[in-house]
Amino acid sequence: MRSLAAAILLTLAVPDRALSNPLDAFGFGGRGLSMGGAMTAAVDDVSANYYNPAALAAITGLRIDLGYLYAQPSLSLGGHDLNVDSAHGFQGGLDLPGTLFGRSVAFALGLYLPDGRVTRLRALRQSQPRFELYDNRPQRLVITSSAAVEVVKSLYFGAGLTYLSNTEGRLDVQGTVHLTDASQTRLLSSIDVNLRAVRYPSFGLLWKPTPKLRLGLTERESFSLALDIDVFVHGQIVAGPPEQPPQVLVQNGEFLLRSVNHSLFSPRQVVFGLAYDFGDLLLTGDLGWLQWSGFPTSTARIDLSLSLSPLQFEIPLPDPPAAPHFVDIFVPRLGLEYSVYAGRQVGLVARAGYFLEPSPAPDQSGLTNMVDLDKHGFSAGLGFSFSELTSVFPKPVLLDLGALLIAMPDRDYEKSAPADLVGDYTASGSIVTVAASLGFPF
Repeated sequence: MRSLAAAILLTLAVPDRALSNPLDAFGFGGRGLSMGGAMTAAVDDVSANYYNPAALAAITGLRIDLGYLYAQPSLSLGGHDLNVDSAHGFQGGLDLPGTLFGRSVAFALGLYLPDGRVTRLRALRQSQPRFELYDNRPQRLVITSSAAVEVVKSLYFGAGLTYLSNTEGRLDVQGTVHLTDASQTRLLSSIDVNLRAVRYPSFGLLWKPTPKLRLGLTERESFSLALDIDVFVHGQIVAGPPEQPPQVLVQNGEFLLRSVNHSLFSPRQVVFGLAYDFGDLLLTGDLGWLQWSGFPTSTARIDLSLSLSPLQFEIPLPDPPAAPHFVDIFVPRLGLEYSVYAGRQVGLVARAGYFLEPSPAPDQSGLTNMVDLDKHGFSAGLGFSFSELTSVFPKPVLLDLGALLIAMPDRDYEKSAPADLVGDYTASGSIVTVAASLGFPF
């Protein structure tokens, strides 16, 4: 019976999380993080793989960026910290520019690699209170490839593909179950798992109507990864004393359990951005629309079927999970970059940013407890440029440092049913993120 128990545990252990990727949560690179993520028109490094792939064709020369990000959450319910894991990992990429028919083109690769785990799966009931967008959100490997071209002078178009994988699995258990003598039970099991690649696209436009003004537009398509697990148990059920031949109670019994779960979700996003260069001061602004109304339920849907003919036995189906009813939101972002010092060998710029991300989650007055709060992001950072280091680097080496505080005002959750098992509670939290990146232009 151990194989049968393992089958059931495997199915119950599927995750009930439906969360977007860490780049949506914290941004890409030290410069982008320190400017509040307002980078759609201002991005000038390989983080354009995420912010606006069209900008890759506007980068002159080979560019390599390497960096690291660390985010420490402090998220509480009813005054008790939920001990949500920190997120930390490597960020980087490269941009390979060129020319085609006299127009600038570029091919690029971007990567976020968590150094603690490549991915994490968690299983929680829909009634279990949790921070829906951060509990499991950053624990994802993200790989993006992009291409960009200068369509006409000062107008660039780019597209990217981000790669993830669906997981499909089947646990097959067959044999004989002896009801009165467990030592006579004989079960054989096999596991078949398939990782099917999923690609979701992003598109970008960048227009530079004047040397000082840049306008950008980015669309990131939504995606949802499915975790589809089947458990199929079939065989005989027998009984009888050990010294006698067993009596067959069920000749061809079958039990099928299927669990389908959307383990990762990111909403469709459309972001408009502008950047204006005043000389020593660069001002940037973004306005993004996020289609969170497409958010699927993050609780696994379970189907059961049982056939024990001639025995009459039924398994009641679990109640279907409640719809989340998330809503679309608009996210404004502002950023600035000021040149503090421009020497022959060393340069220094100061940066700051702000964004407001309203919560897409409705009040949790019923069975569900998908907690989320409004988010105010306050960021700052410094950028250093080092020239004439060695002959290996003909252009200045860039060091970008950034820090971000995501402050979440308290939110009270009140249940409509006085006898609710969870009851009323207050949610609060904050997340501190730091990032550093090195840029090597050639």
